[in-house]
Amino acid sequence: METENVFTFENPEYRKTYWHTCSHIMAQAVKRLWPEVQLAIGPAIDEGWYYDFDAPFSFTPEHLAQIEGEMKKICKERIRIERSEKPRAEAIAYMEGKNEPYKVELINDLPEDAVISFYTQGEFTDLCAGPHLDHTGRVKHNGFKLTKSCGAYWRGDSKRKMLQRIYGIAFPSKAELDEYL
Repeated sequence: METENVFTFENPEYRKTYWHTCSHIMAQAVKRLWPEVQLAIGPAIDEGWYYDFDAPFSFTPEHLAQIEGEMKKICKERIRIERSEKPRAEAIAYMEGKNEPYKVELINDLPEDAVISFYTQGEFTDLCAGPHLDHTGRVKHNGFKLTKSCGAYWRGDSKRKMLQRIYGIAFPSKAELDEYL
């Protein structure tokens, strides 16, 4: 197997890992700015990532600028990202203690034999299957942009609560981001 391009942005798996790490950096930034905001999900997608939040206010362009500023700080902090596992009951109690009901629901919906993993970066821990980069400094602080926010029903169900989804895109350099934009 050729390993030359495994850890480059041209590799689709690495790119998804990079973007998924960006979603966690964004969620950490949101929690630093507004600790009362609850987390839902934050996957990498075909172009970038999104994260769904339950916030007591609507995210505006000014909020997105604040989040980007905090994300830049987190990237510059070069925080190690560490994976851990918890037994189901402990995982549920942990997320209940953090007032994260969406995470509790996700854990409850996992199969009984599922490995329940978390990723921690500094003060921020999220339920997540991963993978992630090894530290936040791998994401270039001038190579990402939060592109929009909109409403999204929890789990795509119109009978469930309307959450707020923030989308972002990132590249290894500002030049690549500028070209994309």
